[in-house]
Amino acid sequence: MNQITRLSRTSLPSDDAHLSDEQRHALLQRHGNFVLAYSVAHQPDMRYFGSEHGAIAYRMVGRTAYVLADPLAPRALWSDLIDAFVAVRPDVTFWQISRPMAELLSSKGFFVNALGIESLIDLDTYSFTGPSRRSFRTATNRFERMGHRVAEVPVASLDPKRVEAISLGWRRTRTTKRRELSFLVRPIQLRDEPDVRKFFILDENDQPVAFAFFDPLYEDGRLIGYLSATRRWLPDTDPLAAYFLVRRAVETFQAEGVPKLYLGLMPFHKIEDQEFQKDWLTRRAFRFIYTNPIAQKLVYPTQSLARHKESYGGEARETWCALNTPPSLPRLLKLVRACGVV
Repeated sequence: MNQITRLSRTSLPSDDAHLSDEQRHALLQRHGNFVLAYSVAHQPDMRYFGSEHGAIAYRMVGRTAYVLADPLAPRALWSDLIDAFVAVRPDVTFWQISRPMAELLSSKGFFVNALGIESLIDLDTYSFTGPSRRSFRTATNRFERMGHRVAEVPVASLDPKRVEAISLGWRRTRTTKRRELSFLVRPIQLRDEPDVRKFFILDENDQPVAFAFFDPLYEDGRLIGYLSATRRWLPDTDPLAAYFLVRRAVETFQAEGVPKLYLGLMPFHKIEDQEFQKDWLTRRAFRFIYTNPIAQKLVYPTQSLARHKESYGGEARETWCALNTPPSLPRLLKLVRACGVV
């Protein structure tokens, strides 16, 4: 029995499936237990292969399909869904995938490379006491002395020009200042979104000066945590704003009984490439970007990002990428286009 026959027991998968927001959100709530699940379900300008029973999110650059993370589908359908997708899109790369997905793709002949580390914290036991959490306490004391507070409020209740000024002002201080990144990073949405938690630092005049947004993760209809998706502040705001925002969000989630907070990807950090058949050029490219000072300055400051996320003291989990069509160099270069850097 081939994969199309097996999948047709539910419904035949379709390339560029036109799934509604409601259908994708329903898949998210059933199968969205990985870091980028909300982005897979709701990132603008993504294409979908599958049906209302399970889908792969991807973006085309030339003839190469760039798949984002794991499928929003039951684990039992992954293999057949991938086979059906590759039959339609034979030149495929997968990005920020889990260990089960990496193992499955390796068994299908894909080259699998370590992409970096995802960090998460257990909210049941997390505490802001001790020397390693000093930055959180310093940030809280500093902002509260200035009359600032953190509030979770609807974006629609705030001055949209002020919120946009925060986002644009922060972006002008970044390496990639010309445009919003996408694909591996969900483009920021300065509006209220289903189930996304949005916290703001409000100054003494109740005007926002910084914000942090948190995307939900689900499993079998149950909330299992949030991803710290984005944090931004006005250029003249103390950069400890991130610690103040995260502390108040963590305390809110702890009071609600939320199990986990995911801090996202540390690209190219602590990659070992000892488990799967890797693509050597991909490994060398990742190591170059991570270790080269010029690349850190002009491409992406992955080392400083890793230091910041490790300061939270979370648990580390590996994540991978995979490709099936060498040479890898053109596909790595096209990833830059997939992410909207150029």
